Amino acid sequence: MREMDPEKLFNKFKKVVDARDSQKIDKALYEHLHLHTGFIAHYDIHGFRETYSDRGFLDFVDHFENCFYLTYGKHGDFNQRLKAYILEHAADIRLEFQRAAELKELSLLNALANKHGLSVQPKAGSAAAAVPVRVDLESTISNSGQYEFAF
Repeated sequence: MREMDPEKLFNKFKKVVDARDSQKIDKALYEHLHLHTGFIAHYDIHGFRETYSDRGFLDFVDHFENCFYLTYGKHGDFNQRLKAYILEHAADIRLEFQRAAELKELSLLNALANKHGLSVQPKAGSAAAAVPVRVDLESTISNSGQYEFAF
């Protein structure tokens, strides 16, 4: 396989990291990652994308954080650029995934409370009381003119 221009490959990697989306990994980037950065192939590109999709993206970040030998050898300098870029964004990535999980939990909590005619209020003085929570829900208007929400 012919090696791709490092700048093009780096830009592809940046798009994956910036979008937090393993589905944006193309064949050239996949080949580099599993051949030169210590990732296993996961059978094929589809298995690789699936493994590192959604919360699995955190494992993708962890790999760069914990794989020390990827900066050695012929591709070491380039891999160091990849590692530096993803680690520069690692804290934000983890925070975004943590916040998304918290919002999902709060949405489920509110849905259950509503189902049973209850409401949920944060404890006074808690960190949650200081942060307003906004959950976007899809809504439609039924034939009877009532709002209907999808959780």
